[in-house]
Amino acid sequence: MENGDFSDLQLIHHIRGVLVAVTTGDRENYDELVGYLHPKKNLNPDEVAILVTTLKALSGAASYIDSVHHEALLFAVSRMSLWNYGTVVMDALLELIISLAASNGKYIDWCLEMLVKHFVPPFYLLDSLKQENGIDRKNKVLSRVHAALKEIADLVPLSPLRLSPIIVQKMPSVFSKESEIVMYVENMLRLESGAIGEIVGSTMLPALVDRLLELDVEIGWDGMLQEDAKGIFEMELEDVTEFADEDENCDSMPPSESLNRKSLQGNLVVEKLDGLIVLAFLHLESCQSSDRLAEVFDVLLASFQKTVLNAYKSKFTQFVMFYACALDPEGCGVKFAMVLTDMFACDVNPPITRMSAVAYLASYLSRAKFLSAALVTSIIQSYIKPHFVRWSKVRTTYDDDDNDEVSDSGSEVSDDDFVDRNTKDMIDDDMMVSVEGLDFPDLNKMSITPKKSFKYGFETQLEQCMRMPARIRPSTSPESL
Repeated sequence: MENGDFSDLQLIHHIRGVLVAVTTGDRENYDELVGYLHPKKNLNPDEVAILVTTLKALSGAASYIDSVHHEALLFAVSRMSLWNYGTVVMDALLELIISLAASNGKYIDWCLEMLVKHFVPPFYLLDSLKQENGIDRKNKVLSRVHAALKEIADLVPLSPLRLSPIIVQKMPSVFSKESEIVMYVENMLRLESGAIGEIVGSTMLPALVDRLLELDVEIGWDGMLQEDAKGIFEMELEDVTEFADEDENCDSMPPSESLNRKSLQGNLVVEKLDGLIVLAFLHLESCQSSDRLAEVFDVLLASFQKTVLNAYKSKFTQFVMFYACALDPEGCGVKFAMVLTDMFACDVNPPITRMSAVAYLASYLSRAKFLSAALVTSIIQSYIKPHFVRWSKVRTTYDDDDNDEVSDSGSEVSDDDFVDRNTKDMIDDDMMVSVEGLDFPDLNKMSITPKKSFKYGFETQLEQCMRMPARIRPSTSPESL
């Protein structure tokens, strides 16, 4: 391998011979070849040249690589990380991965997993990505990874179908560091909006919603709700100045209020959820700019109906839907309201589904200033009021928490105890909101989201006190907010 007199074609033929020899028991040259691939730190120029030459020759001999006889070689390649090399080695390694994927279908999953693992750098490099050279390295690695995924999709058209489950399976758990899970999701959303997004998009967005939901239900708000907070759709952008002023006076706050803010700031789950919701908001804005919002909204809506709607103690995942609606009030905004209304009004749906639908509907209508008063009034008078008799047993849960839940007829609440558990948390006196300009007290009590939780919502920058995600990027928020 160190002989500079070999042409590229001769090197490829040599490597092929080395690979074939292994099947006959001759491993001397093979073991030397594998040795060149073992990761090493601080490679000198000669070592870099040998590594690049080896990778390129293996690319030309990819069809000769056998998963049984050449297991050590594949293992050595799998341990290599683009994050640890310069662009010359990056390109040579990616060329090998692409060649393997194209040479034999049994390597598709292996190659895709190799690329997906580069969505996030090795743990010890995560913090360095905040520096200027770290950002440059991130761009170099990820641009190549996504280009390689696209090239494999062109060569093997069915590969995106294999890619989707791999991405979901490898997605960092809720226990991962915030920087790790946020960076991974950035790449998921990049795929969703990229060249193969038409195939993988229907998987990426629901996977994100599922992760948001997992984090969402872990957040407890008992004792953290404040009296003068505004909901996400009740605040105007000029209110940001008010919050900025308050941020400067955090030290002078009453002890109980300061403690509440500090409790949220130290909540790692809140920080992760905050980061992911901000990513989702920015992605929705990007989809709007590229005229893809309606398409993406349909995927989100299906995911919302499947997982979020009946989730126990979910409070904040809904705002991804709300934000999409705010970006397109006449399209997504109206559609979301009518879908929830139809789910509530349909007697075929299970009681818990109908209950959740009307709770989310109340939360949405009471905050969505961009919806016309005529539409809100029409929904309430045509669909909600005729069914209020059905909520008698619900009202007992928030009118008198100390009393047993009974219906008008005196019968005990059933329906799988959903009133006792999920609805009792979703519908509570402390979660009342108001529909501006309208007077529907029953609707107010059905709202799923605590009005008093948003002033000290999610932002966790050290210099700022907590605010809901829509206020983290006020300059990119819809004017209607």
